Parts: sequence; structure tokens; C-alpha cells
Amino acid sequence: KAGQRRAPKRMRYMFEKMGTRTEIINKRIERMAIDTKAEYKIEALANPTYPHQDSVTAVGRVVNVSLDEGESGSTPITSDTLFLETSRRLGNGRRVPLDVRSTPSFSLFPGQIVAVEGKNLKGSEFSVSQLRQLPRLQHPGISEREQGIQQFSAVVATGPYTLSDNFEYEPLADLVDHAIAAAPGVVFLLGPFVSESHPMLKEGAVDLQPGEIFAAKISPHLERLRQGLPAPSCIYLVPSTDELCYPYTCYPQPAFGQELLSQLGVPDGIASLSNPAQVSVNGVVIAVANIDVLFHLVKEEVSRLPALSDRLPRLAWHLIEQRHLYPLSPPPMECAGILASQDTKLRLQTMPDILITPSQLKHFVRAHENVVLLNPGYSSMRLSGGTFAKISVHPQSAAETKDTLLGDSTKAFPADLTSAEIIRI
Repeated sequence: KAGQRRAPKRMRYMFEKMGTRTEIINKRIERMAIDTKAEYKIEALANPTYPHQDSVTAVGRVVNVSLDEGESGSTPITSDTLFLETSRRLGNGRRVPLDVRSTPSFSLFPGQIVAVEGKNLKGSEFSVSQLRQLPRLQHPGISEREQGIQQFSAVVATGPYTLSDNFEYEPLADLVDHAIAAAPGVVFLLGPFVSESHPMLKEGAVDLQPGEIFAAKISPHLERLRQGLPAPSCIYLVPSTDELCYPYTCYPQPAFGQELLSQLGVPDGIASLSNPAQVSVNGVVIAVANIDVLFHLVKEEVSRLPALSDRLPRLAWHLIEQRHLYPLSPPPMECAGILASQDTKLRLQTMPDILITPSQLKHFVRAHENVVLLNPGYSSMRLSGGTFAKISVHPQSAAETKDTLLGDSTKAFPADLTSAEIIRI
């Protein structure tokens, strides 16, 4: 029609070639293989699909062969469907069945990169004697923390921010009251702000457009929050894949644009972060992954006597171990929009001090291997208020920080300087 602009024919919105996904998977295996080889000083990693009479170490990706790539993970991994997929260089991309019956401890899910030690006596099955710990990312170096750790507090909350039977945003109002009273240095408000899954929107019981709801119901609370906090305090909005006021529904997502924030009536002095995001606050590295990867993992993981016995923190720890903020592959059908072409934005660049992974599962705070794992819960639990988190980071001098980074075990890492609590709305 006249006045309409058509997308170029070469453009295919939300379309990716299968080759793009396989290339990304291959690179993930290769990166971990290189680091594993260096970490354990292994002369050469083995091809697990070949017969091996002696114990060897191999690196590959866990695959559930009951699923085709891209299908929903409705069928959990069993001993009959557990396979290891190699990279092109290490095994021509072939797969071999994994036998973990003799493995004393494991925690596995589809898409996980693992380093396995064992034998393949007949060339038909790799029998795993143990899973080696994957090499860890390094914490920020001295140059990133040359000023030490400065004291600060933060409030972390996740949408939805209104009850399921109205759009009055009462939980958000209470949250703002809490935040103004606490006067934190940083406030992270994670979407959705106008949720696609809200029952009243599904039923068509609302006359307003999503942007109008945001401007009329949410922006006034944001204005009150901005006015009520000290001027140096930072307020960050983080988008969600369930957000109706945002045009990008795939993960990862860019930050809210300034033009969109203006259209929604968001006051000046409030910024936006991408989803996921990795930021440094006063020398403390915080990673935020605003997608319910924990809920997706809980349905796929199989384990036996894992090193981290608490299941929910263990699911969050998988993201640290895998160096990836959505390591599950394939994703479930309700979360199929994971862009492999943007995989670099899902990779952890450095070891975070705090990892925030909001989920509908039970809220928790857990410190593990110098990382604080946090699920603040949702601000609204359908017909009642939910929860949010308050984080406090205590100071550490530049000299103490330098001693820590140089390996002085008597000094505290930022995780030891951090306390967090879950507060009910």
C-alpha cells in the first residue's frame, strides 16, 4: 500500500540458518576443550567415539537423543538417551552413548559442555569414570579493582509488578516505598512491566494499549522513585522476553532505547541495561540474566550426589560453570527465541561476583566459590505480593583487594563482603 515501507527481500526476521547454530555449538566445545587441555596439562584430548583401552579425557556436549534439535525438552535424559557430541576437530561432530553408571557424582542437562574421563572399550559406548571440573573464569584483575571495593547497597526486583486481577500496580507501589526508605545506591528493576501473560490481557478485558498502561500506571511510580532517592543513585530498567512494551522478544535483548523510554513517560535519570547484562558497580561485577533459565533447567537436569547439593543454587551455578547465560540446548518451545547469532552476548566475559537469575521457582541467596547466586523472586505472585532482594556490599581497601587478587587466602573476596536478604512485599 502507498506510504508503507517493505522490509528488504533479503531480510528474514527471526530467521537463522541451521549452520549458524551448529557453528556456534562447535565453537563453544572448542573453547572449553582448549582451556581444559591447558588447565590439566593434557598432551592431547581423545576422540571419545574411537575405542580406548586406557583411560582418556574427552570434551563434548551432552545431548538427549530422544529430542531432535529445536524440539521441546518434554522427554528427560535417561541412560538410553544420554550421548556426548564432539566438535568437528575432536571427533568430526559424531556422537557416542555415555555410560555414567560408574560415575560417583554428576549433574547433567542437554547442551552442557563437559570434560569426561573414561574408556570406550569396543568403540560403541564411552564409560565415564569421572567428570572433571571445568576451568573457571578469572575474577576481575587488579586493574579493574585498583580503587578497591567501595561500599554500596542495591535493590533488585523482577516483574510482574501488578496482581493478576488488576492493573493497579500495588506491589510496585510498595516496592518503591521500600526502596525510598532504604535509599540504595543502585536499583535494578527487571521486566516484564506489562506482561504478555497477564490474564486480563489474554481475555481482552483491558481497553488501554500496553504503552498507555506503562505511561499511566508505571511511570508515575518511577517518577516517585527517582525523586525519592539521592541524586547519585542509579536506577536501571532491564527488558524481558515477556514484555509487551518492547519490540524485541528474542533473547538476548538490547536495552530500552531512549526514544521508547520517552514514549513510555519514563523520567530522566533512569537508564536501561541490555538483557543479559554484565556491569561493574564500585568494583563489584554483577551479571543479570532476566530469563527463567532455572525453571527450564529444573525440568531437564539429572544428577547423582552432586557437589552442590542445593538444587536451585546448583542450577544457577551451571551458568557460571558453562560461562554462558543460557546453556540449555535445545530450549523449550515456550522459549524458542534464543538467537545463536548473538551468542557472544550470552557469554560471561569474566567471573561475576554476583549472579542474578530471576525465576518463578523459590527465591534464594547462596554464596558458592566466591560468587553470590541470587534469585529475588517475582514482585507479584498472582493475587498477592511477592518478593525482592536487598544487597549490601561492605568496603575493602585497595591494598586488601590487591592481596586477594594475588592469592592471599586470608583476605576476603567480594562475595565474602556481600550480604543479601529476600524481602516480602
